[in-house]
Amino acid sequence: MFKRVFLFFMLSMVGWLSSVSQAQEAGYDYPDVSPYAATVIGTPVALKADLPKHIPIEDRELTVFPDRALPDILWYGENMRYSLVSQDKPSPLIFVIAGTGAGYNSEKMQVLQRAFFQAGFHVLSLSSPTHPDFIVSASRTGIPGHLLEDSQDLYRVMRLAWLDIEHEMEVTEFYLTGYSLGAAQAAFVSRLDGEQKDFDFTKILLINPPVSLYTSTTILDDLLANNIPGGIDKLPDFFDNVFHTFSEEYQHGEFVSLSGDFLYSAYKNRHLPDGLLAALIGTSFRLSSANMIFTSDVLTNSGYIKPKNLVLSTTDSVTDYFKVSNHVTFLDYFREMFYPFFQARYPGMTEQGLIANLSLATLEEYLRHTPKIGLLHNADDIILAPGELHYLKTIFGPRAKIYPRGGHCGNLDHRTTLNYIVDFFRNPLPLHMVQQPETMLPTPGSMAGGYPAHQARGQNDLSVPRIPQRISYPSSLDFQSQLDQQIQDLESRLQESHAYLQAAQAQATASENNPDAALIMVNTRSAQVAEGGRIEPAKRPIEDVVHPDARYLVDIYDPIEEFNRGTYKFNAQFDEYIFLPVVHGYEAVMPDFFEDRISNFFSNIADIRNLINAMLQLKGEATLNTLGRFLINCTFGLGGFFDHATPLGLLQQTEDFGQTLGHYGLNPGAYVVLPIFGPSSLRDTTGLLTDSAASIFYLYTPLHLNYHYERSVPFSLTWGVDMRHQLSFRYYQTGSPFEYDLIRFLYTKYRELEIAK
Repeated sequence: MFKRVFLFFMLSMVGWLSSVSQAQEAGYDYPDVSPYAATVIGTPVALKADLPKHIPIEDRELTVFPDRALPDILWYGENMRYSLVSQDKPSPLIFVIAGTGAGYNSEKMQVLQRAFFQAGFHVLSLSSPTHPDFIVSASRTGIPGHLLEDSQDLYRVMRLAWLDIEHEMEVTEFYLTGYSLGAAQAAFVSRLDGEQKDFDFTKILLINPPVSLYTSTTILDDLLANNIPGGIDKLPDFFDNVFHTFSEEYQHGEFVSLSGDFLYSAYKNRHLPDGLLAALIGTSFRLSSANMIFTSDVLTNSGYIKPKNLVLSTTDSVTDYFKVSNHVTFLDYFREMFYPFFQARYPGMTEQGLIANLSLATLEEYLRHTPKIGLLHNADDIILAPGELHYLKTIFGPRAKIYPRGGHCGNLDHRTTLNYIVDFFRNPLPLHMVQQPETMLPTPGSMAGGYPAHQARGQNDLSVPRIPQRISYPSSLDFQSQLDQQIQDLESRLQESHAYLQAAQAQATASENNPDAALIMVNTRSAQVAEGGRIEPAKRPIEDVVHPDARYLVDIYDPIEEFNRGTYKFNAQFDEYIFLPVVHGYEAVMPDFFEDRISNFFSNIADIRNLINAMLQLKGEATLNTLGRFLINCTFGLGGFFDHATPLGLLQQTEDFGQTLGHYGLNPGAYVVLPIFGPSSLRDTTGLLTDSAASIFYLYTPLHLNYHYERSVPFSLTWGVDMRHQLSFRYYQTGSPFEYDLIRFLYTKYRELEIAK
């Protein structure tokens, strides 16, 4: 449930640009919707590629910096997570790099993973260097966003991952791809590999890359600022309107989950305007930026949002920091944190010079003359400025595949698009794509100092083609010879910052009973001062954003927040070290056929609870639907082991006593995190206890499980393992330092939707 609602809001919270002539491809039947709608909605289920439901995914971890000490609040990021899907025969290995702020197991990454595995490839999936997990565990500097620096971090991780797996499979050759920002980074990784030859990639495909990172992030930031009246301060009012619109569609439609089909139906039936969809995309990007910026700030102890030298524990509230982070644009981050860092590192660098280096234009000659690199893009991609698509077509020529519709990666899992992606790697490169032999770039020159042409000319004149100008390749690409010493210095300074934070805990313990201890409390009851460094005010202080009379989306009644955050951490550790290993063992020994039978059996039992609560709420249609499901599955489904009701259109409608109480007007009360069970409220906890008590009468007693622990305990444990098996949610898969706040908000809103259904 939590994964469904999380995906819905993250997808929602992620006009035409100048048209580019592109012949309509036969068989390309992606819906004729606006680029904003395509970006938000994605591909309707009926048009998606047919991919395997189950593949042997293995989640793995790497320790990139063994000596790196982390602040307590980032405890979950010690190791870098990635996933591997391997074939049982010699096959090519594809490295896949996620897009902006996305993890290795994000929705789009899973689509590519399943498609490549189905086609017979080994697949290794990596998080974006802008994902909090990567920043904490694998970034040398902790300041993400520099294409060259981040690509070296990626290349290091790829080499470590290969060392980790090379004896477990036979690899015939190496491929590389990525989407969005991951595509741009794939280009830089390819260039680096051309020098170091660790993999000697045979093929590289760039999927929907930005031309200029600076330009694309500015476009995305403007989507929020220009489409929410009053800007970010009015986000609660904007969200209320959106939530009301989606709630009406959810109530009146035949939906049991918040899927892409639900979004497409809402778009069609509610006539969602492009401005609203653009604002949703901008909001999604702002959330990703907030995660990235605050994580970077805490890791490096920069004092940007969190006061410098302030130590936050895992039970301290960071909600106010979340509010501040959501008010910081990428341009703010660039000018106030990113550029000062690199200016200090490269004396004499100008802001314009740094912007110029955040662009594929720095690789123009390499991309133009490297036939193994292909491009896949959409003519209506919202992250491209006017002229940039034309620029890409001139660089890649016949190696560019441009679809007429799809927005930004909205058509990634469309059957035609995905077939092209797979065929690019599966088939030999067409002769028309091989124009020239690969050539190396000229000797690296000095750091470029000017804007690319599309930024220097006519910023507000859409009639001026914004075509990037080729700039000299920066000397910083020669990583091994020119950056090693600087990297060591930076790593040393980073370790010193973390040492201060660790020392603070020891100092706080020693001075616990000292009334004169200089502990400054800032938005937390257990903040600690780092030894040898006083707390310095943040450059973006909470007081500038958070006001007592202001309304914020993430403000949920949570009077026992410190306890709840501690329980949330306990649940995360219990899940990782106990629950999930049991589930993985269950999945390993149980054939898929029997897994489905067991899931159907327990799902059929749950319909008894659904039926009782539907009757209590006087929902006639839901009552008849659930009764019909139960009778059909009990008879024709052989006691519920087979689900014959769903194909007949009788979809399961979940009801519980917490929803029944809410149906009759009882407020949720305080937010509660239950051990093992997770997010709840006082009302929903009461409902859980009531439903559990009722099950004694309609389940345990009839099956003679009462007082027979040798039967009831295995029965209950199997039920719990099956529930966890079906739930795709993973703690801290977002890597976000604000995950607790997000889950609290999303759970509350999801329950509102379910009660209103």
